[in-house]
Amino acid sequence: MEKKARAGWVDAARGIGILLIVLIHSIRPDMREANAACRLVYELIISFVNGMFFVLAGVTYRMAGGRREEAPGRFLMKKARALLLPFFGYALLVYAAFSFAAWFPPTARVFQGTEYGRMPLGEYLQLTLCEDSPYAAHLWFIWVLFWITAAVYAADSLCKRWGLPRQRVLWAIALAGCVAGTLVGGGNSAAVRVLTHTVYFVYGTEFAVRPALPERSGMSSALAAVLSAGVMVRVVLYGVHTVTWYGAVLWQVVWLLVRLVFLRGLFQLAARLQNTAWLTYLGRESFWVYLLHQPFCCGFVGLVLYSKLGLPIPAACAAAIVLGLTLPCCAVWLGRWASQRLWAQD
Repeated sequence: MEKKARAGWVDAARGIGILLIVLIHSIRPDMREANAACRLVYELIISFVNGMFFVLAGVTYRMAGGRREEAPGRFLMKKARALLLPFFGYALLVYAAFSFAAWFPPTARVFQGTEYGRMPLGEYLQLTLCEDSPYAAHLWFIWVLFWITAAVYAADSLCKRWGLPRQRVLWAIALAGCVAGTLVGGGNSAAVRVLTHTVYFVYGTEFAVRPALPERSGMSSALAAVLSAGVMVRVVLYGVHTVTWYGAVLWQVVWLLVRLVFLRGLFQLAARLQNTAWLTYLGRESFWVYLLHQPFCCGFVGLVLYSKLGLPIPAACAAAIVLGLTLPCCAVWLGRWASQRLWAQD
């Protein structure tokens, strides 16, 4: 029963996270340049929401697969099917769609001078794998998640073979990676993202090691989350500047702790909302909503409605949010319905 409760808050947390993701992806760069409120909302949410999904991935890793006796090849193949197959399939689909749109005269005029212009396939794949996809920048999360999961699984296996304390070793690796990523710089690099986001994944494994932690959190953790949210707003508004490398590392650790405290409070809220059916449904389908909502539902809609037609920001964002949530859910439902019909015929 405790495991079911934990699964409920995880789904609710994912539902909250996917709502936030769709919200910020409905806010285009030109909206952020034109409106200070849009810029504040975007930068505040982006400062923690990606880390939030890595934490939740760590929770499910430890709950579902982190303790199993599974051969490395089998584990990696399973993760490749779950993550890399959708990643490459959707990346190529997006490239084909926008390449055709950039070539087809009626739509080419719409994309002329925008981020969706024509690009060679080799350059597109290089950017998608090494930094950000030019047409679907959100895909980096799936690519980085695969490598973090593989690295944590390898560390788990070595700890078991050598009799080492697993969580302590994982924390040491994660913190070392965070420091190394800070010193190396280049935040959009996939390798640096692996270094700096592993710590979130490892933090998520703590929620599986300590059952029902969000449900047991009280007023003190809620107050700490509110205070950390205030710090985050202050940092987003005014920034923090360091002049030495050790100052940058120290600030990165402090900034990480602030966000982890806030995320714990957010998970406490998710535990209270775990019986909200529509929210947990979004959480269960969060992977597919995340994959499919960009760029067709949010980026393209915002481009047409705001940048081309000049609609007000609230109207353009509202349309992008509605489409970004409903169309992926409909696509998932249709895909499963068609799959069931095919299996029934066989």
